[in-house]
Amino acid sequence: MMTEPVVAPGLDAEDHVLVDWLELVAFFNKFRVARLDELDAAIEEQFEVIDDDYSDDDRDGLGDIVDGNIARIDAAKERFRGRVENEVEFRTKDCEDAYPFYLADDAEELILVEDWQDKKYTPYLACLVTAHLTQSNLFDFKISNDLIQRLRNRVFQVISTFAMAGLANGSAASIGWPRADKANIIETLKRAEKRGAGFQAKDNPGKYTPVREKDGGIDVIAWGIDTRESPILFYYAQVASGHDWPNKPVKTYVELFQANYFDDPPRGNVSYATLLPFRIADKRQWKAQLMIHGTLLDRTRLPKHVILGQRLAMDGVEMDESNNMPQVLIWLNDFRSTALAHI
Repeated sequence: MMTEPVVAPGLDAEDHVLVDWLELVAFFNKFRVARLDELDAAIEEQFEVIDDDYSDDDRDGLGDIVDGNIARIDAAKERFRGRVENEVEFRTKDCEDAYPFYLADDAEELILVEDWQDKKYTPYLACLVTAHLTQSNLFDFKISNDLIQRLRNRVFQVISTFAMAGLANGSAASIGWPRADKANIIETLKRAEKRGAGFQAKDNPGKYTPVREKDGGIDVIAWGIDTRESPILFYYAQVASGHDWPNKPVKTYVELFQANYFDDPPRGNVSYATLLPFRIADKRQWKAQLMIHGTLLDRTRLPKHVILGQRLAMDGVEMDESNNMPQVLIWLNDFRSTALAHI
């Protein structure tokens, strides 16, 4: 059995959670490998303690294991393997070049790429870890508050700023608190204004601005690069690393933010986005939340836009957080070392 610092998900876990577990096992494994037969064994072990009156329907097709019928067990495992393969295939396609795992040719192993520390892969890995820091926790050790706060205050903000620059195909400003350079909101907006964001910021916050306001509910703004004012596309974005993200659409805060901080607000097409470390697999939830949030960048959409943002920065496009991508790898290495120390 595996000795990595993760625990097997429950029998009622959805496909995407099972694949998350395999990815985490591969991430911590010294050979960068998670064997699918080990997941089979973990599930079988859980079934050994299930009461006889637990219905097959509730077991999602895997209740056959309990019956002891070898043929039906094998058939159930094949169905399970198919589900896993389909989910991995989806992630590979949706993440494009940013997905750091692949299935072996015989589909018996999920393997972490050798160069996983490359900056094109670290955004996905940081999101994977983040998704299980609190609810649906698959980790078999206590996670320190320091690691959680570093993730929420800096790491996910850095990733999200690059992602929004990539989405807008332009520049981005990191508004969310705490800001790395200690600048206040007005200073941050003035810097964005000089980079062609297409608005005019106030010299001082409006009279209805709370005295100790941190970021006005806006975490990132991003805009397309053009030769004329104003940018054709302008985004307000919310960075949501917690599970209460459905309750925090960024458009809720925009009207008051504009009144408090702009003499002349953004023109053109103003859009909204929420960035998430989670894999949103429920299609009904996905479509319903799109109506509320505007654009959703979840774990499989977000990383490829980070890559686009990184390319823009390398090409000379000015944006906030442009020198802070190494913070993501440092945090991942610290988290991994902490986890392995508990084995």
